[in-house]
Parts: sequence; structure tokens; C-alpha cells
Amino acid sequence: MKLSNDNEKGLEKSKLFQKTYFAVTGILINKEKILIMRKALDDRNYPGKWGFCSGFVKEFEPAEDTVLREIKEETGLNAKIVKKGEIVEAIDKKNKKTWIVVPFLCKVNSREVTLCQENMDFRWINPKEFKNYEGVPGLEKDLKTLGVI
Repeated sequence: MKLSNDNEKGLEKSKLFQKTYFAVTGILINKEKILIMRKALDDRNYPGKWGFCSGFVKEFEPAEDTVLREIKEETGLNAKIVKKGEIVEAIDKKNKKTWIVVPFLCKVNSREVTLCQENMDFRWINPKEFKNYEGVPGLEKDLKTLGVI
């Protein structure tokens, strides 16, 4: 890799120290409302922050299977994938992490959520209201790539 000036060298060096993670996120929709969930206070990445159903892809597991598994684990709901969005890159400079995320829009037929230990609260909101919540990095990108906002 050839670097032409000090600015580029600093940029490349800072990116090298960021860890990169691959994940999926499922935006659940029911009657024009989307589900957001508040992460538990002992969450290792974003304690107390709001986000969507998400998780790491297991080895050799298709992203589509991962998102449906995560939705079931985190909410107790069965979902159907409606749309797959473009891959989103969310850079978290504070925690020195880069997230590569495949977002999915998923329809559910119920709002009766059973939370797992990963989350401590949930809300069904109008998609434009998400800005009122302190969220994990990349929420707006996820919503935009799926055409929700």
C-alpha cells in the first residue's frame, strides 16, 4: 500500500486500529410502526442504547437465516423478510469499531414482544421518531437503505 502524504498515512493508520465486525440487523415492521429495543446496561458494545434486532453471522450461516434467528431469539416473534437493503458501513470512532451490516426489513404479525436478556425495553414507533432515541451507530443508514425513511 503506497501512501502519498502524511494526511493519508494518518487516515490509513487510524483505520488499521479499528476492529471490523460483520452483522445483520432486522427492522421489524407491523402496521406502519417499527420496533426499537433498548440494549441492556451490561451490553458489551452499546449499553443502554436503542437499536434494532441484530447479531453476528455464524460461520457458513446465510445472513437471511441469521436475521430470522436473531429476531426470534430477541423478541420471540416469527418474521418474514420483506426486503434486503444494501450493505451499510457504520464507523464508531469512539469505540474504534467498524460495522459492516446487512439490513433487512421484516414483517411481523404481532406486537407482543418477549425480550431476551440482551435488551431491557422496547417501543413500536413511527420510523421518523427514531431520532428521538439515543441509538447505536448506523440506524439512520439502515432505515434509508431499506426505504423506510
